[in-house]
Amino acid sequence: MEPFPFFQAYLGIHAMNNRLNRLKTKREQRQKRNLRLGGYLIVTDTEETEANYFNGFVSNIPSKYKDDLQIKIFPGKDLKTIIDFAESERNRDVRFRNVWIIFDRDKVKNFDELISDANQLDMNVGWSNPCFEIWMSAYFGKMKKCTSSMTCCTNFKKLLISKTPKKVYCKSDSDIYEVLAKYGNENKAIDFARKRHSEWLKEYRNPSDMIVCSTVYALISEIRGKTTQLSV
Repeated sequence: MEPFPFFQAYLGIHAMNNRLNRLKTKREQRQKRNLRLGGYLIVTDTEETEANYFNGFVSNIPSKYKDDLQIKIFPGKDLKTIIDFAESERNRDVRFRNVWIIFDRDKVKNFDELISDANQLDMNVGWSNPCFEIWMSAYFGKMKKCTSSMTCCTNFKKLLISKTPKKVYCKSDSDIYEVLAKYGNENKAIDFARKRHSEWLKEYRNPSDMIVCSTVYALISEIRGKTTQLSV
C-alpha cells in the first residue's frame, strides 16, 4: 500500500532536514578546524600588485596550510579606515587573530600614525617606503635609492626586465610572485630587507623617514619559518 500523501511529504521534509543538518555540521567542523600556522589575516589596500603578490605566495606554500591564510582587499579610498576594516574582518573568525595590514608610504600623510594605531590594536603592518616595488626589488638583491613611488616603480621595472624574460611590467601582472620566486631569491630578499630595516632603525625613529625600506620581509619570513618547521 502506498504511504498517505501527508506521510510522503513528512518523509521528504525529514530527509531534507537531515541533509541540511549534515551540511551545517560539516561547515561547523571546517570552521572549528585548528589552524597550524595560527590563522593569518592579510589586509591590503590594493587589488593589483600586493594582492597578486600575496595570492601567488599563498599558492606557493604547502596546500595543507593554505586555508590558514586569508587575503582581504580593503575597498575603501580613505586609508585611515583600513584598521577598522581589518578589525571587522578579524572579528568574523576568532581563529584569524594574526593580522597584517599591507600598505605603502606613497603620499599617505598619516603614515606613522596608522602604523602606531595598528600596533596598539595588536595588528602588524607590512609597510613599504616609498612603495611595494621596493620590497620586490630585494628579490634581486637591490633596493635602489628613490624618493617617489614613480621612480621606485621605474627602477623595479628596469630591474625586472634585466633579470627575467619579461619585457614589460604592469601592476596588474597576476604572475608577479611566480616570476620573483623563479628568477629571484626569496631568502636573500628577506635577509637583505631585514638588514636594511635594522640599519634604518639606528638612524631614524619614524617609518616615514626610512626611505627605501620595507617590513614585508617580516611576514614572509615568519610564515616560511613556520611551514618549514612544521614540515620537518
